[in-house]
Amino acid sequence: MTKKVIISGADGVFNFGAGVSKTVLDVFAKWMNEGRRIYILSNTTATNEATEKSYAKAGVIKGVHYTDLLTSGQFAYEDIKAGNLPVAGNKYYLFGTANFKRSDPIPDIFKDSMYERVDDVSKADFIYCGIPQIKDADGGLKDSVHESDFTAAVQQLALSGKPMIVANPDMRANEGGHFVVRQGIIGRIFERAGGKVIYYGKPDPRIYELLLKRYCPKVKKRDIVMIGATCLDIKGAKMAGIEAILTLEGGVAEYEMKRLGLSLDAYLARQEVMARPWYVWKRIPDGPLFQK
Repeated sequence: MTKKVIISGADGVFNFGAGVSKTVLDVFAKWMNEGRRIYILSNTTATNEATEKSYAKAGVIKGVHYTDLLTSGQFAYEDIKAGNLPVAGNKYYLFGTANFKRSDPIPDIFKDSMYERVDDVSKADFIYCGIPQIKDADGGLKDSVHESDFTAAVQQLALSGKPMIVANPDMRANEGGHFVVRQGIIGRIFERAGGKVIYYGKPDPRIYELLLKRYCPKVKKRDIVMIGATCLDIKGAKMAGIEAILTLEGGVAEYEMKRLGLSLDAYLARQEVMARPWYVWKRIPDGPLFQK
């Protein structure tokens, strides 16, 4: 079995809490030299341009390690720039921190758009989910591994009756070896409390279809494979009709297995059918990846 096109997640595939994996990048470079195309599909609120620059600083080079990329932030940004968010009105209330590791109060994807931030949820038309963080002992902001740190505040927001936009549906991210709460968990709490959430990014099959339409419209889906580190990656790929490989070492799936005390078989059995991969690999360099 050979594949012409590889769609790769980022976190848990080549990007880990301690940085990027040179070993995985070497494999990516080898695949690129063999004539395969690699497209990174990442759930991050950053745009394509910002993500490409960030990757370059980390040594992940476009044209060497990957062909192109698409982010969930870009997916949302294009609707925001066009004024096409599927919500009524143009005023949003921000939950969480606007930008990753920056104090700017306006999320980058909303800058120079028709949408206006307000500080009172009662005056907002919708809620935008920024990066969920809590205050530390000095009054600064920090990530948290505990869903319960956000539950009460999110449940209260759901009572507003306003919809929530989530531009990064990932549940957790590896930050320095800690799998911290991310926007996907906030969205789930909001939904459980009766709120409506509009997601941009994996596992929504629309972002897979957008990537294929934009970058490789003539490639048949049987010639494509997705490599991801979460069952959300797998679910989105399968919903889009693409074969999927789950890679474990250092990723969210491995973290969840350890947290729950489950074997791989038991963990996968708990997932809905569409979130179960065709193949599972401990890590990419253990290949051969493209042979049964």
